[in-house]
Amino acid sequence: MVIARDETTGAGVHGPAPVATRAASGRVLGRDRLSAGVYISVELSPLVVPERTSVVDAVRTLIGMGPAARAGRTFDGARWRYDPGSLDAQAERMVRELPAGFAGDAGLPRLREAITPDLPFMVFLGDDRASLCIDHRLGDGFLSVMLTAGILSGRGTPGVFASARDADPLPAALGATFLHHPGRTTDVVRDRIAERHASRPMYDGPTVPAERGSLDLVTSVMGSDTYRSIAAWSRGRVPPTLSMMFALREALHRVGVPVMDEGSILVDLRRYLPSGRSTLANFVVGHPIDASPGLDAAGARFSRDLHSGRPLAALTAGLLTQGWRRRAPATVPAAAKPIVSDMGFLRALEPLPWAGEGNVRVSVDPAGRNGITALTAVLQRRLHVSMSFDATLYDRSMITAACDLLCRDPKGLLP
Repeated sequence: MVIARDETTGAGVHGPAPVATRAASGRVLGRDRLSAGVYISVELSPLVVPERTSVVDAVRTLIGMGPAARAGRTFDGARWRYDPGSLDAQAERMVRELPAGFAGDAGLPRLREAITPDLPFMVFLGDDRASLCIDHRLGDGFLSVMLTAGILSGRGTPGVFASARDADPLPAALGATFLHHPGRTTDVVRDRIAERHASRPMYDGPTVPAERGSLDLVTSVMGSDTYRSIAAWSRGRVPPTLSMMFALREALHRVGVPVMDEGSILVDLRRYLPSGRSTLANFVVGHPIDASPGLDAAGARFSRDLHSGRPLAALTAGLLTQGWRRRAPATVPAAAKPIVSDMGFLRALEPLPWAGEGNVRVSVDPAGRNGITALTAVLQRRLHVSMSFDATLYDRSMITAACDLLCRDPKGLLP
């Protein structure tokens, strides 16, 4: 497993917008409903921003690919709708001028305030930057990258939209992972039983109300030499995303932010699909990491979990028990939970009309009020780090110091 991944986008689709002749509607899947109220906001700068008319045309082409391509769906409560007769007007509604004060680290988390609730995503054009705000019910980071490439690259619609299938990817992933490899089921069950009998110290520190406060963001960039160095250090020892989580945890600790022993890594479950199969739907899950045994032991466990398919099993179990889960606790630990989410190599975004060295910011909702999510992405050989957190719980200057330390000397933060 590498710290960043290059997803295949498929050949670009050029020419006039496809004509979808039939309306469609459906129920928002339970996996997508888990992301209700959550948004992914992406900002790219500096750009030679395309004319609004060309962006509207690109959006129209994307949303005209049909309901299976997801981009043209609108939301109506627990259902989605696709109306071919309204796509021209819908494309016009989806492209707007970037509102003042909604740019940069301080402004991007507020971009969700400017969206129209029924739209799946919106594009905002500024003087030297462009931003997208995507309803997480539509899809995850993979879809976000594909949408951005299709709208702003000028190279047509990525082929993944034309070849999209509207089938739930979960059955195919379960079959390829567990039916074809029955021993993995045994491994998952055995590990789960062993965990239940293991004695792990419970968090007994201060707690805070679980209700979220104000979302904030700080960003920094890890230079190409530093990125290559930490990737080489991790290779053959532990998954590099795990190295980043441990480095993040140590950076927070060094600047004075209390941290938990438990962290999390977002796992892209497309890794469990049959060869040649992908999906535009939400197909990721946060996988818990116990940092207390140390980096090497945690790395061995994480690698074993990935191989056995445990993240996939966890998502399945969560969906099956969604209806009778206990109510979420009213309080959460005051200590931070470090989370790493890796978007991979953003090669699909390299053709964008950059006006200089490209920068990408991403604002997301961390899992829980005490979550501090470091979202990483490689663009033009540099690792871009966006750290989202609750500003009513953690001091912005301390998170900024931790982010800068992480990007400046990640190896120095590791044992």
